[in-house]
Amino acid sequence: MKSFVKPVRFLFLALLFLTPIIFTQSNSELFELPKMYFVYLLTILITTFHLINVIQKQVPLIKKNFLNIPLALFLLSQIISTVYSIDPHTSFFGYYSRLNGGLLSLICYSILYLILSVYINSDFKTQIINFSLLSGFLISIYAIAQHFGIDKNWWVQDVQSRVFSTLGQPNWLAAYLCILIPFSIFKFLESKSFIHKSYFLFLTSSFYLSLLFTKSKSGIIACLISLAIYFAIYFFSKIKSKASLSRSIDTPKGVEVSQLIGMVGLILILSIFINNPIKDSFTSFIKTKHISPIILEDNIQPSKILITSSGDIRKIVWTGAIDLWKKFPVFGTGVETFAYSYYWTRPIEHNLTSEWDYLYNKAHNEYINYLATTGAVGFTAYCFIIISVLFYLIKNFKLKISNLTLPILASYLSILITNSAGFSVVITSLFFFLLPALLNQDQKISPLKKPKTFLFIPIFILSLFLTIKTILFYLADITFAKAENYDSINNYQNALIYAQTSHKFNPKEPLYTDKLATIYSKIALNSENQDDVDQAVKYSDLTIQTSPANINFWKQRAQTYLYLSGVDSKYFSESITALTKASLLAPTDAKIYYSIGQFLETANLKKEAIPYYQKAIELKPNYDYTYFALGKIYLDQKETKLAKENLQKTVDYSYPTNTEAEKLLKNL
Repeated sequence: MKSFVKPVRFLFLALLFLTPIIFTQSNSELFELPKMYFVYLLTILITTFHLINVIQKQVPLIKKNFLNIPLALFLLSQIISTVYSIDPHTSFFGYYSRLNGGLLSLICYSILYLILSVYINSDFKTQIINFSLLSGFLISIYAIAQHFGIDKNWWVQDVQSRVFSTLGQPNWLAAYLCILIPFSIFKFLESKSFIHKSYFLFLTSSFYLSLLFTKSKSGIIACLISLAIYFAIYFFSKIKSKASLSRSIDTPKGVEVSQLIGMVGLILILSIFINNPIKDSFTSFIKTKHISPIILEDNIQPSKILITSSGDIRKIVWTGAIDLWKKFPVFGTGVETFAYSYYWTRPIEHNLTSEWDYLYNKAHNEYINYLATTGAVGFTAYCFIIISVLFYLIKNFKLKISNLTLPILASYLSILITNSAGFSVVITSLFFFLLPALLNQDQKISPLKKPKTFLFIPIFILSLFLTIKTILFYLADITFAKAENYDSINNYQNALIYAQTSHKFNPKEPLYTDKLATIYSKIALNSENQDDVDQAVKYSDLTIQTSPANINFWKQRAQTYLYLSGVDSKYFSESITALTKASLLAPTDAKIYYSIGQFLETANLKKEAIPYYQKAIELKPNYDYTYFALGKIYLDQKETKLAKENLQKTVDYSYPTNTEAEKLLKNL
């Protein structure tokens, strides 16, 4: 059998080139989900070809290197956390729509690192950098075109204001560009010909311009810090050369320093002339030095629109995450379970933010997220990987083993910084695990030897099985997206067909059984067919059995039973029970208590609804919908004073203005 060394290297290049580019219009999540499935597929193919090469004794199974032990300890910590998880399904596969960060994805990244370390050599390192930069160039050109409105009508978001290209979110694009910029600068400084220097100068300008167009504060700060470290180390390493800068300005080293100064100047010019959060913050700071504070007159009311800063929201989320870790200090609540467990310690202050009803599936800080979900064990193992990489980078730099050490250091630092204000996504995780492989020394490839052919059969069978499963799981998401679309336009029969297909392709996924339960309950409401009722109950039970800590599933179960109560009133109590369970899982979620009140009102149990509305207001004092519901109940009960108070607070807190509340208040 022929060698598969070249196919392995080709697939790695395809992985780094195509992963950041891929996005679709067919999936339930357009960016991260197809990227993750692509990584799964290429991991299977790379591993298959690698094992064939191992059998043919061309390469070792793994290569001894500095990161093997830290990586093994990290994976062990994640496996233990998954075993003790509050939701093992989510911990293994990852939070649906993201997938990145689940145990399966971490296994894939680790395998890719171990295999890449075996095939790495100087030429392959150059190819990896070049292919990554070319992919980034295409993505940055698209981002710049976005800024000028090329696809402004495609997206709900104001993409011209904050571009995201093929990454799906401005901060994710910014983090990706931060990784590439040190390498484009490295290639610029290392290039000898004018044409090559011009190309890499243009490339760096495109990357940095795209970064500014993301208006990502964390991304720009990460870039500036990592480049400041890069430039400082580079500059002083040149100063230490045999001749001083003043006496060697015409020497090659002097030219390199002058080019570095030119690159710094380019970045400063772009930062000054292109609007970005850092420039705006600095300008605002200067202006506040000279402008007196504005004092509002007593009769002037401030705007009802209060957008909480992302920094303030993060502080609240981090507080809840730390409290969560204190409750589960050793192994956490389970890999990628933050979306569920955060509700257990969610601070009440979160209810007063502009994102009070958003679902936070991450702690928006990678380190705190690991601490909360995998405990001290997982967090320590994750930090051990980082420390090992940084230590090896510093060691390599001191020994001058590779001229790639400095750009890798700057690139890796940018990942660590952006992760401190956000979380990793597929492409940043790929670079987090694969960049250290570029530090490994060249691996010799041995000549082909006579293989043990009987080993090929189980490898091919396992590879084929995993490939088919990956494709089916991916197709399941496409049909699930179609089911959701048909459900949203009340075409329940077509929605049912696609939901059943999704369940057939991936029968263990609770999101699909939850969708089936919802669709069957809506069909039962119209058909009053007991078979439809039984199916709705069956799939709702399956969902809860698989994912009992998922608060959204309990909320949806309540909605399912509310539909079924239209067929048989006995199911109404089940809907209240489901919401009560949700309130126990999320004791500070005001919306759950408001929903219980709404459900009780639907059953004409208005008096019983009042305590739940009051509890919702206790948790969220500016909850206008709850005040309005109470106002109408008190109005029906002839409690004029209480009705006025609650309707007035409805008007005070609502945006846009609640005209119905104003009308009722005027009549009173």
